Amino acid sequence: MDPIERYEPGGGKQGTITAHPDAEYDIFVARLQYGILDNLSVGIGFPVVLRTFVDPVLGWIPGDYQPQIGRPYSEQDFWEWAADMGQGRPGTWTGNRGRLSDIVLGARLRWSDWFDAFDKAGVGASLSIYGAIPTGKPADPEEVAAVGTTMWDLSFQGQLSIHLSFDKTFKRELDDRLTLGLDVFYDVFFEQERTSPRGVKNPLLLNYAPYIGDTYTIDPGDFTGFSVRADVVPYRGPAWDTWITKGDVVMANRLPPIIALSVVYTFTHLQQSYWYSDYEPWDWDREKLWKPGYKNILVFGATFSFFRLGAPLQLYVTYRTSTLIPGKNTRAADAISVGLRLPLKFW
Repeated sequence: MDPIERYEPGGGKQGTITAHPDAEYDIFVARLQYGILDNLSVGIGFPVVLRTFVDPVLGWIPGDYQPQIGRPYSEQDFWEWAADMGQGRPGTWTGNRGRLSDIVLGARLRWSDWFDAFDKAGVGASLSIYGAIPTGKPADPEEVAAVGTTMWDLSFQGQLSIHLSFDKTFKRELDDRLTLGLDVFYDVFFEQERTSPRGVKNPLLLNYAPYIGDTYTIDPGDFTGFSVRADVVPYRGPAWDTWITKGDVVMANRLPPIIALSVVYTFTHLQQSYWYSDYEPWDWDREKLWKPGYKNILVFGATFSFFRLGAPLQLYVTYRTSTLIPGKNTRAADAISVGLRLPLKFW
């Protein structure tokens, strides 16, 4: 949020409202992936926002000397004055309880299976495409600190995402304990129409509709980037003969390791956003908050698989951070994910 300068009607500068917002999302994601062929799978994901909390963390920089009170406005002076004008001091906001985000559909083709040379070199290659159905909701335009549940609000992938991926295994050299991967991607965001705030709840801070029109349009700008990944197997575990393997020793040895660790670095370039309304200066005020930039993301993960012990279940935990390596013109976010995978066989 940009600092907001406030002026006495017909007079000097009252001061500047500063904001350093902090937001928290709690999200539950249900995913179903189905293998159509050995090298072709499709999937669908249902992200549900359980709760969102936003603290605008407002501050105040005093402005000009005010003769009527004999000093510059303090923060308390300003909000008391604003209250007389029908504008309360924005506080923390909690919402989006149980609200659906954009449903994601995807397909993955491991096309390297068609070429024997890839298998001999221990290299796999795949093409993945994801598309988002716009079932999420934008932020309430009348709330200062509200956030929405669209894919752009969550900012972890585009509405249309294309990935070309490669991985290299070392089965003979390192006993298949290391896999290196490379992923190149392009994420597309389409233009989105938003409703202009009319100052119903915040008449001094959000009364834009008379100037910019009843609606405005956002072109968020696309994402481009790449990821490099390393997967390490510190403990493979025993190859027991259980009801899963049914005496097949080869299958028992091919089951996932009990403990697998991973680290991923992702570089994402952010394109310029464009805003379109009836008032161009307002558009630029928003565009300069979403200038071209980049973010550096690190993801550390651990997967615990119980296939080798006779239980078809995997547990995983990941820590995703974009604050360890600073970016540019981006919102730094950290996330912790915990989940489980349960495979099902239909024939």
